[in-house]
Amino acid sequence: MLKIKLFIIFILIFGISDINASNQISKQEVINAIKHGVNSTKKLLKKVPIDYYQDNDTLLHYAVQFRKRGVVELLVNRKILISRKGGIFYGTALEDAIYYGHLGIASYLLEKGSLVNVKNISGETALHIAAKRGYLDMVEQLIAHGASKSMPDGNGNTAYDLIPNLSWDSRKKLQETLATEPVHMRGGYSQSIRSHNIHSTHNRNINIIDKKTKMENSNMGIDINIHRINKF
Repeated sequence: MLKIKLFIIFILIFGISDINASNQISKQEVINAIKHGVNSTKKLLKKVPIDYYQDNDTLLHYAVQFRKRGVVELLVNRKILISRKGGIFYGTALEDAIYYGHLGIASYLLEKGSLVNVKNISGETALHIAAKRGYLDMVEQLIAHGASKSMPDGNGNTAYDLIPNLSWDSRKKLQETLATEPVHMRGGYSQSIRSHNIHSTHNRNINIIDKKTKMENSNMGIDINIHRINKF
């Protein structure tokens, strides 16, 4: 009976000590442990729970911030909440990985099931962030994992609207990938529709465009055949 009482007292004392130790660990100690890699993070996890959360940061957000791929994998394998919000813009760790340019980590988090349409404090999703930075490969991966191209951010912009000025080929490919309708349709009637209407008008024999007008339309990039009709 005495042994049982002593055992209970031992558990209570050391259990309380462990709880207090967890509460007494500073944010800087947590950061330092993650910065030093997998082994120090394993030691940390003996003192703090996997769902440690302080100042809107999770252990996963710290691991992403400091580009600790091994720690990210350790935390994911230990079933950390992969899509919990936090970090620099109160978004997912996936969003932080894209923001910091840690695209290998971002791809890993995607494959492990991170949600892709979660909005950060600015209303941006991972796709908005990837589009703003011109990360075509990441944009394609996000869309393949279900990212919405039509979802607006806090300012009403879709990912398409945030495409930066890049080289012609890169910008064109991003536009084609992110467009919610054919690129030539955005901003009004398409070139093909305008040309179709002109040809239709010609077919009705009421096209009276002269040579000067033909030259001006060609300069605007519309390639049409014009037959001047002399009505006099």
